[in-house]
Amino acid sequence: MQSPGEGVPLRQGGELSELMGESAPQSNRGRIAAWLRRELSGDDLRSQITLAIAVAAMVPMIIAVCVVVTYQGIQQRGAAANEVETSVRLGATALDEYLARHMLAIESLGRELEALELADAALDRALLDVHAVYDSFRSMALIDRQGMIVAATERGTDGIVPAAERLGQAVWDRDYFRHALSDAGVQVSGIFVDDLVAAEPLVALSRSVNVAGEPAYVIKGSMDAASLVHRVQGQVVTPTICIAIVDGLRQIVGTTKPDRWPAMSPAPEQWFAPSRESAHAVRSVAGDWQVVGGLVQESTGWRNSQTTQLVALSTLLMGLIVAYLVGRWIAGRVNGPVTALIAELRQLDLETLSEAELSDPELDWPTEIRVLRRKFLTLLVKMIRARDSQKELLAQSEELRFALHDEVMSRQAIIQEKTVALERANQTLERLARIDGLTGLCNRRVFDEELTRSWRAAVRDHQPLSVVLIDVDHFKAYNDHYGHLIGDDCLRAVGRVLEDSARRPGDLAARFGGEEFALLLPKTDLAGAIRIGQIVVDQVRELQIEHAKVPLGCVTISAGVAQAETDDHASPDKLLSAADAQLYVAKESGRNRCVG
Repeated sequence: MQSPGEGVPLRQGGELSELMGESAPQSNRGRIAAWLRRELSGDDLRSQITLAIAVAAMVPMIIAVCVVVTYQGIQQRGAAANEVETSVRLGATALDEYLARHMLAIESLGRELEALELADAALDRALLDVHAVYDSFRSMALIDRQGMIVAATERGTDGIVPAAERLGQAVWDRDYFRHALSDAGVQVSGIFVDDLVAAEPLVALSRSVNVAGEPAYVIKGSMDAASLVHRVQGQVVTPTICIAIVDGLRQIVGTTKPDRWPAMSPAPEQWFAPSRESAHAVRSVAGDWQVVGGLVQESTGWRNSQTTQLVALSTLLMGLIVAYLVGRWIAGRVNGPVTALIAELRQLDLETLSEAELSDPELDWPTEIRVLRRKFLTLLVKMIRARDSQKELLAQSEELRFALHDEVMSRQAIIQEKTVALERANQTLERLARIDGLTGLCNRRVFDEELTRSWRAAVRDHQPLSVVLIDVDHFKAYNDHYGHLIGDDCLRAVGRVLEDSARRPGDLAARFGGEEFALLLPKTDLAGAIRIGQIVVDQVRELQIEHAKVPLGCVTISAGVAQAETDDHASPDKLLSAADAQLYVAKESGRNRCVG
């Protein structure tokens, strides 16, 4: 029996063949584009498996190709570096030999001239002889110590001839002249242009000629810079290599690529500090001259070798095709059973599914898919049991939620009642803390607070402030004769009189301590306060509270009045002290009176 999904690769292969068949070109392109979109979208399991296998197969192949290409590029860079090194070494050797021969000619001529008596004819003859042998010199000259040419020859169309027109020319500012006079031996100049000799760049070899042990003349031989480059160019191994000759001032004498690096231009700094990644070589010749070589264009093996590119692309393309075909075959073997399993699972309703509805029939599926189906069924059984347990837990939690809600509401009501009772108790405590328990008047603490506040307001608003201190006359004798309970009734009666006298907003009657009382009278001057104090004294006397121990026969009070001062030395304490002093005066004056 054929398993689900079997034969899919053949069908797909036929589909691909059909797409690539001999149909209309426009229709074929559209069908191919649709097929590629379907295969690369990854919307179904078969496409996903195919893409996964193709990618898994291509990754190591790409890595291998990259390793091979990189290795080949390293080999090619190494070979290029060896070619550059060989060309520079051969070019430097050729240039060194070439310059050495001409330097030997200048040295020999210098020694010969030092041995002669330096007659004009002998000078011309010696120059012509040496120049005839070394005709690669463009010109030769003998220069006196003042920098004037005294003998000269040049290479013309008829061979080596004297250059009479150059006699008397001043060259004292030339580097080859100055260096030859100051330094021993044959000197190699930098590149320069001498319009009288040629328009092309030249290089000079020069040497001093000593007479009596002192430099008297300088011999100079000029060569075309192009001839030096020609010597070096013959040693270039491949046309991709450029060799340059650089003088001691790091000016380019000549290169094998003059269109890119012309003569007499400054040499780039990177020529003398090559990186490890570039094929580059430098060699010194003729003292401070250098021969520099490198590739005209640095490139990797991948870009240099078209064969490498073709092989790599062909390998990747073949690998991609093979990976795709293998992936399609494996996807065909897996896709059918997996699709059927997914369809079966989608038909299950987890909300109403029971364990009795699940079955495990024998299917002609791959073993792995059948094992996967059993795992899914086991998982479904666990999910069903978890669902049932969850429903039970939800029902229990709902009951607990209602019970908890009722308990919370009950506790909140109790807390609310306790909170109200506590607030009332706090208010009562606050009131008791401010009221004298015997008389019902404000106590001393409240009086002190109000005195301080009223004092600040009086100073700020420039208003009067008065205080009346009151004391019950002979109260100790009253207590001793009538007892403390009757004494308390007396104090309450006095307190009621004081409370009635504090009628205005801001006025305050307080028990000051023991049988002493106080009146705080904001915005009241001394005269007004004395008048109020006297009224209180009269009202207490008119109560006719019996007092057998005093001549008048009733309870009386004495009052002392003081008004606040607003200078810098005044304070609430001083105001109280002044009122207390007036109270003392009232006592000493016979009591039952108000003094201020």
